[in-house]
Amino acid sequence: MDVQQPTSPSESGPGAPEKTSGRILRSGLVLPVLTAVLVLAGGGLAYYAWLGLNERLIQATSERQSLADDIATIDESTEFLGFKEELQQQIFALEQQVTGLSRQLKEQTNQLEHTRSFVQQSLASINRSQLEWGLNETLYILQLASHRLLIERDVSGTIAALDIASTRLHELNDPRLLPIRESISRQIQKLKTVPDPDWVGISLQLNNLLGRVRQDSFDVRPTPNLRSEPREPDPQESQPRLWQKLTGQVKHFIDDSITITRKASPSSLSAEHREGTRTHEFLQARLLSAKYALASRNSQGYHHELESALTWLETSAPLNNASELADELRTLNSVNLEPELPDISEPSTLLTNLLENSESR
Repeated sequence: MDVQQPTSPSESGPGAPEKTSGRILRSGLVLPVLTAVLVLAGGGLAYYAWLGLNERLIQATSERQSLADDIATIDESTEFLGFKEELQQQIFALEQQVTGLSRQLKEQTNQLEHTRSFVQQSLASINRSQLEWGLNETLYILQLASHRLLIERDVSGTIAALDIASTRLHELNDPRLLPIRESISRQIQKLKTVPDPDWVGISLQLNNLLGRVRQDSFDVRPTPNLRSEPREPDPQESQPRLWQKLTGQVKHFIDDSITITRKASPSSLSAEHREGTRTHEFLQARLLSAKYALASRNSQGYHHELESALTWLETSAPLNNASELADELRTLNSVNLEPELPDISEPSTLLTNLLENSESR
């Protein structure tokens, strides 16, 4: 391809400037044309787009108007009216059910409240009954303790009963019972300081003394006088005399047998022996009575029997061991079987007042 080199103005001819201006004119016309074409194309496109939007707007307006017409006439629709009526019936039925359930719930609530109130009252009554029963039981135990102390003078048994009463009050777990328990504790401490006679030891001493008196009564008992053995009859004596002697010997033998069997009648004993026998029998009777009085916790009878025995020893015929027996009797008689007992009625009084106040409420 050959490229033409521009020629200089000196070389070009008279027609060169016209060619240049023609080119410039052609290039200046192309740009406006292109711009006009583009503007026309864009305007066409915009017009078509506007037409599409306008059509869609018209369609939306039509649909909106149709929907508005449907909404305006929906109350007059038969289907809607049927559905609305059915829905109202269901709503009414539900309202009735809700009303009935609300009424039942209210009744159940009232019944539940009544039941709760009844249960609370029952529990309060049961608890109060249990407390009153426990207090009455404890009061009986305290009265039993006072009975054993004042009537039977059983200090150890009284302490055991007071311990049981204190334990029962602890199980009830009521703060109002604390003063009563403190009072019971004070009574127990007072009872522990009371001297308790040795009942078993005194009874054993009486048994030993009674055994000695019995043994002495056997030792001083006289032996019966035995008659001489019958001698052989003399063959030379006559038969009648011999028969009389044999009869007399048989009679004496029978009398001796009766005397031995009865261990000698009092008429055959001397005055001293009779006096000693009466003394031993009287002492045995008094000691047995003192032992019975001791077992019965009868201090007055016990001392009365021992004093009677001492008086008999001092006024009756003297025995071999009278002074020793008298010393032992004085020792036994000096024992105080009834020491001074404290007053333990304070817990019973406090508990009785508490029960009376509870019942008054």
